[in-house]
Amino acid sequence: MRHLTWVLPVIISFLLLAFFQTQGPGPGQLPISYRIGSVDERFGLTRQEVAEAVEQAASLWEKACGRDLFCELGDAHMDINLVYDYRQETSDKLKGIGGRIDNTRGSYEALNAHIEQLQAEYRQVKADLSADIDSYNDHVEAFHVRSAQAMRLESSSGDLTRELDIERSSLEEMREQLQVRQEELKAMAETLKGMVAVANEIANNLNIRVRDYNSTGKDLGKEFSEGCYERRNGTQSITVFHFSDRAKLVRVLAHELGHALGLKHVDNPEAIMYRLNQSDSLDPAPDDIAALHQALGITDKGRPTSVAVRSPSH
Repeated sequence: MRHLTWVLPVIISFLLLAFFQTQGPGPGQLPISYRIGSVDERFGLTRQEVAEAVEQAASLWEKACGRDLFCELGDAHMDINLVYDYRQETSDKLKGIGGRIDNTRGSYEALNAHIEQLQAEYRQVKADLSADIDSYNDHVEAFHVRSAQAMRLESSSGDLTRELDIERSSLEEMREQLQVRQEELKAMAETLKGMVAVANEIANNLNIRVRDYNSTGKDLGKEFSEGCYERRNGTQSITVFHFSDRAKLVRVLAHELGHALGLKHVDNPEAIMYRLNQSDSLDPAPDDIAALHQALGITDKGRPTSVAVRSPSH
């Protein structure tokens, strides 16, 4: 019993600490400080441009409640990173043909059409390359036979030697060209895999049956995630993977900043906190404002309450 007099308070303190670490920030924990972390240069944005987009995203929530909610600090505990992967790579390639990725049926169908076209091109390029590799191997075999015959002769003429040297150089050039084409085919396959992965993730978002292209080779998530908020071991982070334009970037950032405030997803497709980034509006919907007020404990009269909202992990 003596041991319980000090063990029990320690256990209770630990449980309370673990509980509050999963909650949204209370009024005393605001503003939330952040800093711009890594920004992949392939997005084509400077750190200053990213910082301005984050500031605009934060202002959407701050104007909705009339208080400072976020601030940029060099030693902040929440990093905001832009990570370039197959999602943005696929989006960038589609821009060249006038395509755009978003969580809509039209985008999904357009992407499918381009995938089918690219698959046809891939099969043709692969077939042509395979035929040329077979032809090259036949030439190499014939060359080895001629070289072996020349070596068995007591003396070979200078003309034959020159012919073999020319043929050897020609075969080496053919081999190098085939290697280049193999790398190009490999790059085409990777592009196709990325597009299929994105298409299947969008299909999952829209509850459309996923088509089997037999060529993905990628582990698909449950949804096409453009961004992610994480809170772990006392630190927070926001990671952005994809955006089609600046307005979409601001919306993705605003959505993840909303999670940092403790906001959950709402059911309004026009809202910032809807699970999919479908709308182009940069104004919080009434559902967003209601969720914000609940997370911050703001009543209709503006007085704080004791409401605690669990912070989502993504």
